[in-house]
Amino acid sequence: MARKPAELTVQRPDILLAAARVFYERGYHGAKMEDIARAVDLTAGSLYHHFPQGKQEILLAVLVAGLEEITTQIEAIAVQALAPAEKFRAAVTMHILGVTENVAIGAAMVFEIRTLLDIPEVREAYIARRDAFERLFRQILQEGVAQGVFVINDIKLAVRMVLGAQNWVGVWYRAGGPLTGVEIAAQMAEWFLYAFQYPARMAPQAG
Repeated sequence: MARKPAELTVQRPDILLAAARVFYERGYHGAKMEDIARAVDLTAGSLYHHFPQGKQEILLAVLVAGLEEITTQIEAIAVQALAPAEKFRAAVTMHILGVTENVAIGAAMVFEIRTLLDIPEVREAYIARRDAFERLFRQILQEGVAQGVFVINDIKLAVRMVLGAQNWVGVWYRAGGPLTGVEIAAQMAEWFLYAFQYPARMAPQAG
């Protein structure tokens, strides 16, 4: 089958999903533009029509698209009138589902991010989005601390531990395995909540 010219191409999200799968299977350095083009039935020239800067531009687009989608979802949770523990549980579940339903993108967030962080102009654009995402989790934990239900000495570090553990799920998770994404999220949320709430439960009660 002849590959499609640029004006008849698939949509950008299709290209990004295909690219994420190619990066997942071959790694960023092992992947070629021709591999990504083949995955969406395009010529390499048509793919450069969409991404003139090549593979680096595609990787950045993959990671930014994943971050923007999950950030929008967590923003909706962060503004809800929920107890801090329930809000945290909902945010963890949303993040884990995003990772387990898009394992190629999740794995790229772990393994390929260093490639981008070594490029100053790209690093700045990506880190601004990553920080906005992290701030949502910090906001949720800060609400719990302010209400006296969480005891966390270093919220920034706590968030990075939470997100690091969640991102790594995309590396080892396999569809059809012993646990679903929902089950993994439930267990991880409970483990973290136990740690955040334990000091408050153990504190002497007034009176």
